[in-house]
Amino acid sequence: MSNTVLLCPPIFFDVTYSINPWMQGAKVNKGVAMDQWFKLKYGVENWGVEVKLIGQEPRLPDMVFTANAGTVRDNKVVLSNFKHLERQPETDIYEKWFKAAGYETYRLPKKINFEGCGDTVVAGNKMFAGYGVRSDLGGIRRAAKILDLELIPLKLDHPNFYHLDTCFCLLGPQSAMYYPGAFTPSAVRKLKKHIPELIPLDVTDAAMFACNSVVHENKILMPSGPQKIIEELDIRGYEITQINTSEFLKSGGSLQCMTLWI
Repeated sequence: MSNTVLLCPPIFFDVTYSINPWMQGAKVNKGVAMDQWFKLKYGVENWGVEVKLIGQEPRLPDMVFTANAGTVRDNKVVLSNFKHLERQPETDIYEKWFKAAGYETYRLPKKINFEGCGDTVVAGNKMFAGYGVRSDLGGIRRAAKILDLELIPLKLDHPNFYHLDTCFCLLGPQSAMYYPGAFTPSAVRKLKKHIPELIPLDVTDAAMFACNSVVHENKILMPSGPQKIIEELDIRGYEITQINTSEFLKSGGSLQCMTLWI
């Protein structure tokens, strides 16, 4: 498992357009946003995880959501092809960063949508991948092939849960939490086949982005708000720290969106 993450300080973070149902033009308090981001940074550093930084471009307010940059395995990264025009320029900047850091970078054909670790979770030799809202089935198939991973494709079925990392969180090789209402019935069956212990969230905890948590061993950084799932995880021995991510939720993102394991 990787012990390094890529983060992007939210110097220019804002909500200036709407590309998901959460983006309603709410004004961002930039000072509060920076404070919330630092809590994430210090949280992972306290686990002994190394933090690498990429600078944010002024014209790209969502660049702070580094999970969407691509999918990484070892020294290879499949870069994202963002569905929405507003985020497409991010790919060139991330490609430059990864090349400078010594990674082999791969791009998919332009017309195929693929949004990196927003929609993918690499676990051993498997890749759980959401498709149907932001990423295409063809995109996750190509990414899995490039990275030599067994693909578990999961069709997403709810506009509010537009990325896999908003409705699914792998806790370990055998366990995960998820929001069943975000998936098609066949996707739920696939999850049950591959993950012995699936912990379902209710709609309240799911809407507070409980699945957008950052997990390292038995430690979890979770957005503040969710309650029922806390009890479930506490029973199982997880150490949970909750961080208020109010400013980033205005853009439909939270902690895991801002964290790319590299």
